[in-house]
Amino acid sequence: MEYFLIDNGSLRPGSILQMRKIAAELAQTSGYKIRPFGLMHSHKVDPAELETQPADSMQNFLLSEDAGEIEEIRALSFFLGPSLAITDWLPENLQAWKDCEPEVRKYRILDPLYQPGDDRLARAMTELSREQIKENGLETPAVAMVDHGTPLPEVNQVREDVGEQMRQLLGTEIAQFSTCAMERRPDPIYDFNDPLLENLLQKWMDVGIREVVVSQFFLLPGRHAGPGGDLAQICQPFIDQGMKICRTENLGAHPLVEEILLDRIRADQAT
Repeated sequence: MEYFLIDNGSLRPGSILQMRKIAAELAQTSGYKIRPFGLMHSHKVDPAELETQPADSMQNFLLSEDAGEIEEIRALSFFLGPSLAITDWLPENLQAWKDCEPEVRKYRILDPLYQPGDDRLARAMTELSREQIKENGLETPAVAMVDHGTPLPEVNQVREDVGEQMRQLLGTEIAQFSTCAMERRPDPIYDFNDPLLENLLQKWMDVGIREVVVSQFFLLPGRHAGPGGDLAQICQPFIDQGMKICRTENLGAHPLVEEILLDRIRADQAT
């Protein structure tokens, strides 16, 4: 039995290498073979930037001869919530693969990382925020929990649920707390993403807040949450004006995330 650990995919080598490390650790803990895949794009990265080992993407794999040699795909979703990637693109393409040999092939897509009532993502985010507070000597800073932003209310609700759990866990340790998005579509129907991180930081600066932890609701260090990425660029003008901003590590390598993935595998094996 093997599992395909699937994230959205990235053109950043650091993101792919981190995904491989997570897959290797999960394989050792679970006892099952875990193959890391991006949904798209990852196969385009130069292997020379990936320790000479080419990356895999589902987009590329499902069109390859290798896909014709297996009979079952169990997709372990490395997504925070019900992204269209795993509710639309992946089932559609896996079904097309299955339809080539419908009597032989089968697939299963396991649940994303967050499920209602589970506070493990919030506990991990809180721990990472506390690490930044301690390491940087911050005193009751504000905490901005940021995700990418989404056109889907149900994906946004994951951020809001985890954010509320974080707010309660941090309590009086911090001065302010807010969820926010890195970016959003302009139409009013997407207002549920607000505030944007840059607008939130400006608001806090205007009222005299000078210490902020940006809690990154991102699993891997891609072009958004990695070094020199979009979030770093959003924060830099405020740092230049004297605001002390500390960004948390990405969430994907946290032990509680591995615990959730192990639970998905165990539940799958029990069915």
